[in-house]
Amino acid sequence: MVVMKRFPIIFSLLLGIFLLAGADGCSSDPNVEGAKLDLRNQDYDRALQNLETALEKNPANSEALDLKGKVLSEKAFAIVDQDTHIALIHDMIEAFTKAIEIDPLLNETVTNSMRFAYASEFTRGVQAFNRGKNDETEFVVAAKYFHTAGDIFADSSGAFVNEAYAYMNANQTENAIVPFELAIAAGDDQSDTYRFLAGLYQTYDRTNDGIALLEKASGMYPDDIDVQTELLNAYQLAGQIDKALERYKDAVAREPDNKLFRYNYGSLLVGAERYDEAIEHLLVAISLDADYSNAHYNLGAVYINMAVDVNNQVSVLDDKLRADRSDLSRDEIQAREEAIDALVDRRKELFGMAVTPLEKAKVLFEGAGEDAEAVCVALYQSYVQINEVAKAESIAECAGYEDSGQ
Repeated sequence: MVVMKRFPIIFSLLLGIFLLAGADGCSSDPNVEGAKLDLRNQDYDRALQNLETALEKNPANSEALDLKGKVLSEKAFAIVDQDTHIALIHDMIEAFTKAIEIDPLLNETVTNSMRFAYASEFTRGVQAFNRGKNDETEFVVAAKYFHTAGDIFADSSGAFVNEAYAYMNANQTENAIVPFELAIAAGDDQSDTYRFLAGLYQTYDRTNDGIALLEKASGMYPDDIDVQTELLNAYQLAGQIDKALERYKDAVAREPDNKLFRYNYGSLLVGAERYDEAIEHLLVAISLDADYSNAHYNLGAVYINMAVDVNNQVSVLDDKLRADRSDLSRDEIQAREEAIDALVDRRKELFGMAVTPLEKAKVLFEGAGEDAEAVCVALYQSYVQINEVAKAESIAECAGYEDSGQ
């Protein structure tokens, strides 16, 4: 599930505040002239009645349609009830759209009116979002206002992305999917938008959609560690390890000095148990950034995984020796015991090789104020395996073992 938190509002209003155009000038239709007077007096219903009469006589009266949009806008923002307000905004959009279709010369006037409505609607969304800090139901109210702002200007990515954030804060995460999609379609280029939407796709069983979106984002933000890591995780969750390996193999070939590509490829190779190759790429990542904490940690993990594999071999050989001992000669028993001893030495050597990168990772994690418990657990186990008891005891608390007697 998506981890919920309060997202900062992205307040990106169009520049400028545009006042409604004055109702000066003469009209050939007395009903339009009457509507202008009604608008000045804020008698919105009477103004709309006059305009409907004018439009019944001439449905192509662009001046009447333009004025109708302005009347509906003023009436909408004078109303508190959200559903009624939104319905009026949609009527406003329809009137303005028809006015421009009939008379394209009205485009600038109508656009200014629409900008004013957009700014006012967006502001209502911001105000409701802020109220949501004390009343979570207000997040849904905010989402609806942001969506309506997006209806006014469908190419406004800011309205849709804030609608999505409002739904996420309202814990209605599935409702955030469509507005995130609309934001991207409108040109939103923030990596967080891609990441959040991909996460929602995965949450609601649209794994392939999530991977496709992260692949696109990966190309757009090649140096964004969060995007790259989430794509890596998405591949792994989907069981597409081969695809991930091929992708990062190509990425490393294309940019051999990209530490993130080296790290991700090395980490994938660890999961594929191709340890020697993993070590090679993790060492390169560290050579490119000596303070790359995750690379140090994963390098230590490679050696521990190799040691565990050796330990499994020891267990198999030991079990087989016990089962076969009565049928073996002294020399055969000795040969098998020597093979086991060699593996035991190798196991200890590998745990010893894990210590240095893990110690470095611990220092880096703690220096950055990050949780180092997982590093300490791995380091504790490595110390124990190489008989460094005092060092193991010194990090027992960090590893969470101090109170467990381990």
